Amino acid sequence: MIAQSACAETFPSRRVTLTVPFPAGSATDGVTRRLAESIQNQAGVTVLVENKPGADGNLAALSVLRADADGYSVFVTTNSTHAANVNLFNAMPFDPKADFAPVAGVMSIPLLLTVKNDFPARTVAEFVALAKMRAQPLSFGSGNTSSRGAAELFRYDVGIQMQHVPYRGMPQALTDLLSGQIDCVFADPASAQGLIQDHQLRVLAVTSGERIASLPDAPTMKEIGLQRSELTAWVGVFVRSETPPDVVDRLNRLVVAFLERAETRAYLESVGAKPFMTTPAELGAFADADTRRWAQIVEIAKIEKK
Repeated sequence: MIAQSACAETFPSRRVTLTVPFPAGSATDGVTRRLAESIQNQAGVTVLVENKPGADGNLAALSVLRADADGYSVFVTTNSTHAANVNLFNAMPFDPKADFAPVAGVMSIPLLLTVKNDFPARTVAEFVALAKMRAQPLSFGSGNTSSRGAAELFRYDVGIQMQHVPYRGMPQALTDLLSGQIDCVFADPASAQGLIQDHQLRVLAVTSGERIASLPDAPTMKEIGLQRSELTAWVGVFVRSETPPDVVDRLNRLVVAFLERAETRAYLESVGAKPFMTTPAELGAFADADTRRWAQIVEIAKIEKK
């Protein structure tokens, strides 16, 4: 116990790297950069953010697992790697439950059914009617597994066909949406908000259980009769499973302190997100439950595994 306490008191004493499984400009990247600044200010050490997009987050996960289990290589990830992927891939290169230790939740965030502002459908009902009239399926882009899962649930719920076009991250999917390469994207508010405010994109619905403050006119899926299409993504912090428990606890306190700041809460509200404050054990239990939820999503929507 003495050695553990000494470790907790001195950690971190050198540079910490926060690895993000999505590119710059994504919602996860945005909150991670603010978390890095907070940890740097709290602990007085350099904190770097490293973006490693690809394979729905699995590449970044493997990168963290190759580092030492000392808490200096931290994975700021989402339900993609720690709930969805085990249900979407036929074979996983790691075990998210056995290979990682949960540290702390960061935020929960809904998704927005977005289309170009000149898209002929202005409501979900019109979108569905258009999809049923067309000879070829409408296409949807996804920047992560939450984006894909929301679209798959939606198209199954309303009884339409849609063609999936995967991207390495949300910014890339939105770029192709604006250029007319695809018809819609279930996007996170942080990535899409600027384009919505500039009237380049229009929101048809949100996947959260209630409307979000930054987009008060956008109805929820539940409000339009699609309760099964409700889906909220989340961001959490993980480290390698062999990391000392006192280091995990120290990291948890650093994240909680970040979430308790008024500036953090204001930022999260501005991008349609909510604080997701947990203990390590609570995050682990939540990830387990969400993994079971994703198994249901894959089964309901008949999503073909990779």
